Amino acid sequence: MPKTLIIYATKYGTTQTCATMLQKLLNEGADLQNLKQKRTVNLDDYDTVVLGGAVYAGRASTKLRKFCSANEQVLLTKKLGLFLCMMEEGEGAIKQLKQCYSQALREKAVVMDYFGGEFLFSKMGWVARKMIKMMSKGDEDVHHIREDAIKAFAEVLNR
Repeated sequence: MPKTLIIYATKYGTTQTCATMLQKLLNEGADLQNLKQKRTVNLDDYDTVVLGGAVYAGRASTKLRKFCSANEQVLLTKKLGLFLCMMEEGEGAIKQLKQCYSQALREKAVVMDYFGGEFLFSKMGWVARKMIKMMSKGDEDVHHIREDAIKAFAEVLNR
């Protein structure tokens, strides 16, 4: 039976929420691995690997970028899915995907998308709250997870 691993990096929990939603939609299920808790993973046990992270100030998380760089050759031998969580949409989101994942990983991926994002003011530090408040013109939590994108992503992986 093919095994799937969803590897993600999260700061405020949105990427973990999306990874868990995806996990529940996969026919064979999947193991979840938070790079914050464990930075090394034995990829040999998996046929499919999904990588996910969030964009902060225009960059994917450092943990995700380092993991991708250190493991790119092995990742290129797997069925691969790539996602990012962010508030950016459309062309801006596609640009972020291109900046956050190498061309080799993007070309190998069977599916790649952005899952939306959240502004969780209660989990942010003072500086982040100030910056996001200025950008979003508000101070209320914002939830914009694209459940339709997560479902479509799962459908591709389930083929």
